[in-house]
Amino acid sequence: MKPKNQKPPSAGIKKNQSLRKALQILEGMTRIKTPARLQDIAKSLSMPQSTLLRFLNTFIDFGYVGQDPDSSCYYLTLKLTELGSRTKSNFPFQDSLVKYVKQVSEAFNESASLCIEQDMQMLYIAIEEGPGRILHTLHRIGHIAPMHATGVGKLHLLNYSDEQLAELEKKRGLQKYTGHTITTLEALKKELVIVRKNGYALDNEECEEGVRCIAAPVRNFQGEVAAGISISAPVTRLDKQKQSEIIAFLKEISLKASMEMGWSHGVS
Repeated sequence: MKPKNQKPPSAGIKKNQSLRKALQILEGMTRIKTPARLQDIAKSLSMPQSTLLRFLNTFIDFGYVGQDPDSSCYYLTLKLTELGSRTKSNFPFQDSLVKYVKQVSEAFNESASLCIEQDMQMLYIAIEEGPGRILHTLHRIGHIAPMHATGVGKLHLLNYSDEQLAELEKKRGLQKYTGHTITTLEALKKELVIVRKNGYALDNEECEEGVRCIAAPVRNFQGEVAAGISISAPVTRLDKQKQSEIIAFLKEISLKASMEMGWSHGVS
């Protein structure tokens, strides 16, 4: 369990504002259609063109941004993809857990994922598509998903104190994605009681219409939820019998994965 009122490691520490702007530019450029003109990028970022230009020129020097010689438009290069690929391979415990994700996917011929928490959001770090099936959902490696609307997110919220849940609501909000999404802290707390009792979590069309996810926790040696293994499928393919089979299999798999992580008291 995380200590109550725990502050982020960087709380109270002076931060580099230039680096902050640089990261905002890179992240902002991933959300707009590129190549794009200087004035369009500046407008989307609410940043002076002169300031933006200095950063873009530096990014060009380091190979993160390119400029079309004909249109003078700027675009992100694939160097960020290279960094992401290298970072992905360095995630702790990923290699040891991927095999379990693959087993889940192959057992039910559905998409399975491995997720961890990052800054009060869920990060997908490994995905296995069901053999012969590709479920076109939001799930992809590197995708960020909300905690309150995903099965893996609910599992990680079991680590949270009431104070931390309130901080989640304040920082990230409880956004409504579908008509099934939990949008109040009271309802979320009630859901977590059920998750803790059952030992697994559901995303019942809460993040994406027509898609149901079932997730089981991978615990570390301290008993904290360190990762979540989930299976996703259209609701039309998840009748009660199949859902029961998946839950039983996920619990078994997650227990094996937890034991590999040092957990020796079972998954509760």
